[in-house]
Order: sequence, then C-alpha cells, then structure tokens
Amino acid sequence: MITEATIDRILERLEASPDAYEQEVNDFADRQPELIDYLTNEDVEAFTELERDLLLFAALVIWQAVASERPELEEVEGDAIAAAEERNYQELSQVKAPTFRDRLTPLFEQTEQEDLLAFVEDLTLAEGEEEISTEAREPFFVTLKTVIDVLT
Repeated sequence: MITEATIDRILERLEASPDAYEQEVNDFADRQPELIDYLTNEDVEAFTELERDLLLFAALVIWQAVASERPELEEVEGDAIAAAEERNYQELSQVKAPTFRDRLTPLFEQTEQEDLLAFVEDLTLAEGEEEISTEAREPFFVTLKTVIDVLT
C-alpha cells in the first residue's frame, strides 16, 4: 500500500521545486504515454482549466508515489485504462447514497490503496480556490481512481 507519508513526501518535493514541474510532467508523459493521453483526451475538455491542471497534478503525484515504491512499474496500456474506468463508473453507479462522499465509502472498502484514494477524495471535495465543480466531481474522482487502479 502506498502510504500517506509517501504521498506527503512527493507533494513536498513538487512544492519545493515548482520550476521542475514541467520536466516532471514530461518525464511522466515519456514513461506513461497512454496514461497521459487518457488524462488529456477530449473527455477532459468538459473540465475547467483549473480542474484539468489539478487532475494532471494529482495523477503526477499518484504516479510518482507508486513509482517510488515500485521502480519496476511498467507502462500502462490503453485497454487496461478503459476497462478500469468502465469498472469504476459501474461500481459508483450502483451505490445509492445521499451525498457524493457517502457514495465513495464502498470504493474505500474495496481498495488496498486507501491513502491514495483519500488523497483523491480530498482533492475532489476540497473547498476554496481549488474547488472542483459539482458536475465535475464524479468524472474527476473516477479518472484519478482509474489512474490508481492501473498503476497499482
């Protein structure tokens, strides 16, 4: 399991060197081209620019956290991404709960990557400057859960 400490270490490193961010994204794109295609395809055009930026940042954090624990991490294939995304939408659609946060509870019960999923949940439900719109919450969460699933 990727721990909160690993996630925090990646976040601190990225925040400490914002000038290197573009190079970090380029490295991510070189090593996981189909995952980057998934994160930047026309489906994400419905997100605002802030939401797209946050989505890419979160995916970078997830990838770096997983890669730091699993250096042998292989390149993810498009078919695996599509299957994981479909499974995530199907699982989420089966949950009937009063709030979006409540709908996520069963997903936490089914994952071994609780800390990564909590990181995504926190971003998805954050309030303030980096707030994800109500309409974007589900696709934002599913996209990042899909990233977690295919990398782990």
